[in-house]
Amino acid sequence: MSDLLDAGERLGRDELAALQLERLRATLHHAYDNVPFYRESFDKAGVRPEDCRSLTDLARFPFTAKTDLREQYPFGMFAVDRSEIRRIHASSGTTGRPTVVGYTERDLDTWADVELVFTSLTKEAMPVVRYRTRDLTRLLPGTARVFRRMEKVTGRSDDMVILRGVNLFPTQIEEIVLRTPAVAPHFQLRLTREGRLDALTVRAEARPGATPEQRAEAARVIAAAVKDGIGVSVAVEVVDPETLERSVGKIKRIVDLRDRA
Repeated sequence: MSDLLDAGERLGRDELAALQLERLRATLHHAYDNVPFYRESFDKAGVRPEDCRSLTDLARFPFTAKTDLREQYPFGMFAVDRSEIRRIHASSGTTGRPTVVGYTERDLDTWADVELVFTSLTKEAMPVVRYRTRDLTRLLPGTARVFRRMEKVTGRSDDMVILRGVNLFPTQIEEIVLRTPAVAPHFQLRLTREGRLDALTVRAEARPGATPEQRAEAARVIAAAVKDGIGVSVAVEVVDPETLERSVGKIKRIVDLRDRA
């Protein structure tokens, strides 16, 4: 069995914790010493890298949000000289100012391009401390391996809708729409207020050629699946293809029409 595990997975729990703490402290020092944003953020929170004496001490350090990355555009989060950067990834910026992530040669050797973490332990070019991805998931129960696995992401906290006391995520609706015949994978959630209660309407685009009967059946199926799977009643409208409002090719998933007065 041990032959199937890499060196990190053969570590005992105490050895792994010690290694994580060593790398965490090194990352905090690296970020504090080389990124003005982190130095200011830590100082404002009243913490310094040497205050991290155990893994639980990480909770004392401030979060890093996507807005912080945008405010430091383009290279304000880099902790190494730009001459050491070997690759740059940047967002499109369709929802605001772009975000930029850099990689050194060593980063490229040790990091997968799509890895999501809250705190980096080995990044050189751009260390990240307690970055809030806003993805919602949970750790799966432990196995014989040292490392824990993560469950499939169920949604994002910034997309969550609380409807009559029930937490609802667009990704849950998307799964239902995708498996419903006669509708395309394009939908929108409209929140309104009826009296003292919030109401939600799911508006999904029909597939070209769908008959009125097929549209009506799709609406019934979606409403029933939302009620059975999520536990809340919603209205469903199946609209003509290409009629939902798009911005830069994307449909805005949530339209909140509730009166906030």
